[in-house]
Amino acid sequence: MIGTDKAYSSLLGALTADAATLRLHWIYDVDLIAQIIDQNSGQVAFVPSHLEGIPDYHASRKKGMQTQYGEALLLALQSMIKTNGTFDVRDYQTSFANHFGPDGPYKGYIDRPTKGTLENIQNARRSPSGIDDDQLPALSRLPALVATRQPNIDEAIEITNVNKDASAYGRVFAKLLNKVINGEDLDTALTSSAQEAPDRIKQPLIDALETSETDSIAYGEITGRACHLPMAGPLMFHILKHTTSYTDAVETNIKTGGDNAGRSIMIGAIRGAVYGERAIPTNWIKQAEKANPIRSICEHFCLKKLQPSKEMPLKAPPSLY
Repeated sequence: MIGTDKAYSSLLGALTADAATLRLHWIYDVDLIAQIIDQNSGQVAFVPSHLEGIPDYHASRKKGMQTQYGEALLLALQSMIKTNGTFDVRDYQTSFANHFGPDGPYKGYIDRPTKGTLENIQNARRSPSGIDDDQLPALSRLPALVATRQPNIDEAIEITNVNKDASAYGRVFAKLLNKVINGEDLDTALTSSAQEAPDRIKQPLIDALETSETDSIAYGEITGRACHLPMAGPLMFHILKHTTSYTDAVETNIKTGGDNAGRSIMIGAIRGAVYGERAIPTNWIKQAEKANPIRSICEHFCLKKLQPSKEMPLKAPPSLY
């Protein structure tokens, strides 16, 4: 089946990239990021320590853990295992509330879309449960849906984000990931995805591909480095265009600063799909917490080529929680 191995490596690529970014997440001073990297002997991914006096939004989370973005993606995969291979919005909403809620296993930063979604679910507002917000949590579940050929992309976005820009960028990145999983050359896929994008977001994506500025760290000054998709979307296109490997893309994204973890989900998924599992450094995979269960979950629908069936329910891999 075309795309099966690429689907697996897209999921593993997304989750590995997210964990690799944790310690340097939400630092907007790129010179400070360079200083931290220098103090860690040039290590960019899985940096073990932070500088004193610099806000660390993930202080409660250890090296190798997922950020809230990676956790949301894992929840999507685990929810689909429970629902026999399909993405069920209501089941995911319940899992989301149980996981990120005050009594759940997740201990860490709660961003605005997550907070608003938790409040809506608590108040029985589930259709949709998201809030008007254009930030990167809109994309966090999409690699799971694309890798397993699920059709309800818009519903997945609106679990946390009910916003025209969030929907527009979400559809573009879902289509882009689908193109490369199915074997399309990345440069061709980037160009066609930009040209096919809704008019409201088309030009910034085209500009990101056609600019004479090839340094993504510098280009972040043009787009902005924040969580908002009108900034993050074009910056992700630029990083994907101007990097040459999975490692290069993830490390460049980290050094570009801002909400690099939010961007890492799609950058890691797309570059993982393009280059395959062998391109993802083995020592990075091993540094991710619960690496073996994560690999089992990523394999579950992809490498094993399992399809949901009422007659033959899917056998669940080990639970992460």
